[in-house]
Amino acid sequence: MNGPTDFGRQLQSIEAMLAAPSTWDGLEHAFKPSQMPDRFDPGDDIKMLLAGLKNTVDGRRIIEWLADLTFRAPYPSTGSSFEQAALAAAKHEARAAVGHVLLRAIAEGDALLNQRSQRHETPA
Repeated sequence: MNGPTDFGRQLQSIEAMLAAPSTWDGLEHAFKPSQMPDRFDPGDDIKMLLAGLKNTVDGRRIIEWLADLTFRAPYPSTGSSFEQAALAAAKHEARAAVGHVLLRAIAEGDALLNQRSQRHETPA
């Protein structure tokens, strides 16, 4: 996907967006208006590490804290102008997106760990 992010897509109905959900490429593009090295997929080893971290008491506390700082953070109060409101919205969207990428990596790490444990449990 090249060019600027299609913000018009945000104005579509939920049904239209669910019919053509964003792909990883589309989500990654929203983070980078210009071409940069691909660092959004952390790799299987980091995904499994994050998933394992989530399954410990202290690790879960860290993940919960990061969720509070990102996608669960309250929407910021906006200023009195359209420009201030737009800037606050952009900051909030970027902060939330970081949290969603983290959760996506954890979910994929869980799946990888489950696949690994199933392979080890299957009799040869």
